[in-house]
Amino acid sequence: MKKRRKTATPRSARPVPKAGLVEYRRKRDFRQTPEPSGSPSPSRRERDRIFVIQKHAASRLHYDFRLELDGTLKSWAVPKGPSLDPTDKRLAMQVEDHPLEYASFEGTIPAGEYGAGSVVLWDRGTWRPEGDPQAAYRAGALKFSLEGTKLHGSWVLAKIRGGRRDRSDQRSWLLIKHRDGEARPARKFNVLEARPESVASGRTLEQIASPVEPVVAGVRLTHADRVLFPAQGTTKLDLARFYESIAEWILPHLKDRPTALVRCPEGAEGPCFYQKHGGPWAPKAIRRVKIQEKTKAGEYLVVDSLPALIGLVQIGILEIHTWNSVVQHLERPDRVVFDLDPGPGVEWRRVADAARLVRERLQTVRLESFLKTTGGKGLHVVVPLRASATWDECRAFARRLAEDLEHAEPKAYVARMAKAERKGKIFIDYLRNTRGATSIAAFSTRATPEAPVSVPLAWDELTPRLRSDHYTIASLPRRLADLKADPWAAYWTLRQNLPALSTT
Repeated sequence: MKKRRKTATPRSARPVPKAGLVEYRRKRDFRQTPEPSGSPSPSRRERDRIFVIQKHAASRLHYDFRLELDGTLKSWAVPKGPSLDPTDKRLAMQVEDHPLEYASFEGTIPAGEYGAGSVVLWDRGTWRPEGDPQAAYRAGALKFSLEGTKLHGSWVLAKIRGGRRDRSDQRSWLLIKHRDGEARPARKFNVLEARPESVASGRTLEQIASPVEPVVAGVRLTHADRVLFPAQGTTKLDLARFYESIAEWILPHLKDRPTALVRCPEGAEGPCFYQKHGGPWAPKAIRRVKIQEKTKAGEYLVVDSLPALIGLVQIGILEIHTWNSVVQHLERPDRVVFDLDPGPGVEWRRVADAARLVRERLQTVRLESFLKTTGGKGLHVVVPLRASATWDECRAFARRLAEDLEHAEPKAYVARMAKAERKGKIFIDYLRNTRGATSIAAFSTRATPEAPVSVPLAWDELTPRLRSDHYTIASLPRRLADLKADPWAAYWTLRQNLPALSTT
């Protein structure tokens, strides 16, 4: 009887191999090496598959060629590096799978650690397989095209068959360039010699191998070359210099306010966690304050100076969130924040309209408000106040306004937190006005790969083209340099009282 042919499992549904990174982790002490510990990730769409080539000065210089497949980076060590000449058949020794986070790694692996030596991010981009990549990989004939900064066109990784039966022979492949418009004879062009620099930092292997720990605002940065925002290749040093360049803009928004922080030691694509209490991990330049909580007094951090701000960069803080009150008047908020959070299916135009509607409602009770992007998906409407109302009064006022908008347009707005009710609606989050709650600080970065920034805007800047994540570390300095006036200038001098609920 003819055997029934099994139906192939769709690539997106295939499980990530649980043991994919066991060997990688076994070889490394992540307390010592700056390499990411990583975890297997679900496979992404074909057009999003990444490739990376890292020039690695370990015991012997080689190039690590990595392709994303089944949630990890399949990896080969290529002693002579890739060649654009189809007649060059470059030996590629397969090594252990690496985590996807490794695609942004550049720096120095300490002496005594596995693979000790400097690593430069020589090339990166996306790759597209010819046919089924899993089947081709298993068959030992993986054909693909590359779209990188330095390498392009069609290639093949071919497994060497026969010969000795030792383990190394099972790991031996050849990396070969196909004959196409991107191929070039080696006698005329050597891409390794012509383009030795990093595609992330522009540095050479020699520059990375002789590191000088930079000092920014009196803070010495360790692992300054660690890439925190992979989409732009932004390093820890880049982030420190960014904050140094905008200190006069961001520090007034942080002064005297308790914070909650998002810490991402390995960058925006690595694991991140939320910290609201201080501890030995926090730099000495950051002020500590004791705040009474329900059952105990907690230690909170206040970022009052540029050294304190750069200290946050040193420990991997990518988001700074602040209270609505300052420590001198902790129980009397000096602002109310309406966080407009669009649910699935909500167009940006509707978010902008919601912000204008909140502003209009506030004006009916003689309150002026200010606008800023969150750097994520939504907008914040911020109302400066005299520090006279209590937390409960501020929260009740914000809740009343949010529920009034929901009642007037129940298909457009929701004032309840349940995610099941948010599809196609804008959540008017009034809970930012609860004691201990925070909101993203103006000019803080967000922990996503593109390095977006929360930015104050003038109301007439709110257009369909200016999305919440429009400004980034790369583009914001130009905006600030071109500004003729601070759109929030009046925010610092405006004194308003919260109206009684009966008048709203």
